[in-house]
Amino acid sequence: MDINRINDMVDRKVVQSFQEGFSIGAIQSDLMVRMKNFTKTIEKDGSMVYQDLYNSEFDKISNIRLRYGITYIKQCEKRLKDLDWILDNKSKFNFENSKIFKLIQFKEKLTKNSLTL
Repeated sequence: MDINRINDMVDRKVVQSFQEGFSIGAIQSDLMVRMKNFTKTIEKDGSMVYQDLYNSEFDKISNIRLRYGITYIKQCEKRLKDLDWILDNKSKFNFENSKIFKLIQFKEKLTKNSLTL
């Protein structure tokens, strides 16, 4: 599984939660639980130190399960920051939370595309 598919899984979960009417706080709590569970799984493996894995690039992690877990954790952290940003700046926009989140995703896609051009 590549990095984009893993990131998309986290993003789909956030969008789905918004569609189901969950608050930002509830979504953040869910992401934190997922991160905690992945962290426990990685630490149980014991083949590598968590911090070393976390600081490794995606392609440098040979164990697929660990690569998936670390990538999932990093994307959750990124989305937690984005959700905090939405909470702090929501009053500046006249959009619902899910639309602001989709704008953040769109901005990221534009940034990625401009880097590859």
